Amino acid sequence: MNITSENLQQAWQRQALDAPRISLDYLRHRTGVLRRRTLLRNGFEYVTGVATVLWVSWAQWHFIVARPMFTSAIFMWIAGLAYIMWQWHRRAGVQLPAAELGTLDALRFYRQELERQRDARRGNWRWWVPALVPCLLAMFLSLFLEVRPIPWTPIGLLAAWVVVSVGLGIAGYERAARRYQEEIDALDSLA
Repeated sequence: MNITSENLQQAWQRQALDAPRISLDYLRHRTGVLRRRTLLRNGFEYVTGVATVLWVSWAQWHFIVARPMFTSAIFMWIAGLAYIMWQWHRRAGVQLPAAELGTLDALRFYRQELERQRDARRGNWRWWVPALVPCLLAMFLSLFLEVRPIPWTPIGLLAAWVVVSVGLGIAGYERAARRYQEEIDALDSLA
């Protein structure tokens, strides 16, 4: 291929036309997808939290009532879950865009929402793990002090479940934060 100054000039002039463009309809579509995904995920988290509280209360009622320390652990756990759900709603809840946004405003709003969702996930274990530590400590103390003989197998299974579920939760949130960051980087590459 012969490269001449004329070919280079033509490529340079075409460059502005070849640049990627974002339409307002596309931004509205992407913002709507993000909104629906956020509503679905938040709804799943809220329903899961409430269902878990109801299931634990129902399935372990005979065990809970007979042990005051375990009962207090369950109440601390319910309070911790309520705090986590409130924080999650505050940090990652859906924000609606203004009805009439121009392309640049819609792009800015979409990017800010992506940042909010990323930030809600990145390092979020710093606020949800401490909310659960007191109830977990009370639960383990209850199993050691209120149950005779000491149920070593359930204690070990509970400890393993806590470690695995917390680890998987942290890994999942960090992976989701990376996906949001990739989308933010893709938006930034268009500028």
